[in-house]
Amino acid sequence: MKKIISNQIKRQLGISYLGSCSTSPKLIKSLNRNVMTYGLYLAPYNISGYNVCPESFNCSKYCLHGSGRSKIEFLARKEAGTIQNARIKKTRLFFEDRPAFMSLLVHEISQATKKAKEAGMQLAVRLNCASDLSPEEFTLDGKNILQIFPNLQFYDYSKIPGHMQLVKKYANYDLTFSYSGENWNDCEAFLKQGYRMAVVFESGLPATFKGYPVINANDDDIRFLDNGGIICGLTYKKVANDYVDGKYQRPDTTFITRKQEGLCA
Repeated sequence: MKKIISNQIKRQLGISYLGSCSTSPKLIKSLNRNVMTYGLYLAPYNISGYNVCPESFNCSKYCLHGSGRSKIEFLARKEAGTIQNARIKKTRLFFEDRPAFMSLLVHEISQATKKAKEAGMQLAVRLNCASDLSPEEFTLDGKNILQIFPNLQFYDYSKIPGHMQLVKKYANYDLTFSYSGENWNDCEAFLKQGYRMAVVFESGLPATFKGYPVINANDDDIRFLDNGGIICGLTYKKVANDYVDGKYQRPDTTFITRKQEGLCA
């Protein structure tokens, strides 16, 4: 019955799925660590008419939402393509019909759990692949998604300091705080508490950043397996908005770190 209802919702929206374990190159890399990740891509910032990224003042233009196949579509069409439009539909469903959205989400995560078990892998869930919503907003019948699946590992990245409190509240939730280029005080406070911080570098990764060791976080997305008190270094991926008349324009934002400390060869 649940499968029938889920299929009806997807047909009405004109989408094939809400989230997936096999659509993101970054999430697929985590298979090398025996972790299968169910990832949910909503339309970032306020593209859908609803703002899902409150702290995206300097990174919305350069979001990974505009990379990969989505970038190819946009540059070819000069407008949003099927991938971006599908994400917009999903985001609007989240805000306009939460029960329907959550019914579909719970069904897909349940199916992904079975798939991971059959493959002999751990399942992890990332609700915010291109958004920054609290998991407590993902509710159904009085329970949030972390409570619905208490034995599953959920994880995210966030620029919202208040979200870090959720790690203490829920044993199955892991969060890596993100550096915006302008929130170092918050970042250092969390680092000293034993949390991780993600930093996007323009090119190459330094050995250290502001005195903290840097690891290469490009190889997979499984930050919950990393130690605390470290910098998770990410290399910037060019997005559709970086191109003007077909020519690449270097992004002008503090979100991307250019001054690199102790740069590795």
